[in-house]
Amino acid sequence: MERKYDKECKGGDDCNEDKHLCKISRRSGPVQIREIIRDARFFCRKCSRSAHEAGHLCKPMDL
Repeated sequence: MERKYDKECKGGDDCNEDKHLCKISRRSGPVQIREIIRDARFFCRKCSRSAHEAGHLCKPMDL
């Protein structure tokens, strides 16, 4: 079953959310990224990244 998280975000280079993984990956090191993706429960339909919390992704869906 897919849950919808309708937070508007353009994703990728157009991402305007500081807590999204697509933006964090450009400015942070592997330690912070490792903490975000550990035990991933969500998958981004836009950039194909995964994260433990939906708030770190542009267009999340449950794994």
